Amino acid sequence: MIDGKYLSCIVTAAGSGLRMKSKVNKPYIEVGGRKILEITLDTITTIKEIDEIILVIREDDESFVRNIISKYDRDIKYVYGKTTRELSTFEGLKALSEKSDLVLTHDGVRPFASRELFLKTIEGLRDNKAVITATKSKDTVKIVDDNMYVDFTPNRDYVYNIQTPQAFDKRLIFSMYKDYIQSEFKVTDDSQLFEFFDRSEPVKVVHGEYSNIKITTQEDIIFAKAFLDRKKDV
Repeated sequence: MIDGKYLSCIVTAAGSGLRMKSKVNKPYIEVGGRKILEITLDTITTIKEIDEIILVIREDDESFVRNIISKYDRDIKYVYGKTTRELSTFEGLKALSEKSDLVLTHDGVRPFASRELFLKTIEGLRDNKAVITATKSKDTVKIVDDNMYVDFTPNRDYVYNIQTPQAFDKRLIFSMYKDYIQSEFKVTDDSQLFEFFDRSEPVKVVHGEYSNIKITTQEDIIFAKAFLDRKKDV
């Protein structure tokens, strides 16, 4: 809990291994002897402020998940996801406890988000109803048109790469997701809903971590193994 408010955490782990070109779905690929989802849960399960944890999974991966959650001394529930990350998140929202006031959302394949980053995001909920993590872009970004010609270059000082965890007032994000499901909008992260449905509610950005990568391709696995090896040496 935070300030007496019940805090839930949704971890989406329903991704496939298509871009990874793997027979095993991404959350269950092993890196350094542990499955990616396990490394993620190793951190989340230590955060006492989190009152419930809901995993959103593919039905075919249920045996993997049962084995993983049996290793933790916390009650971890799971529900089946849908075809997109956003629809899967909505399934997680529908499964939350009636006591839930606040909710964290996190990608199960971002295993290196630190405990400190989660706590910083949670802390942001004391003064905000929407908090997201992001890193300042290291690269110059170009906006292009449909024919791949440069349209303009945004000021890099104001360009950030969005990550998870993200945190929200549960009732507010749930209401937005209900509207989203009925709409033709397309979002790529939860906080984008505020841009469509409630521009008056500010979304607070806290500094993320460059090591908090989303493991999507084989190249990301190389980074992940190197990152874990470096941690062992420190």
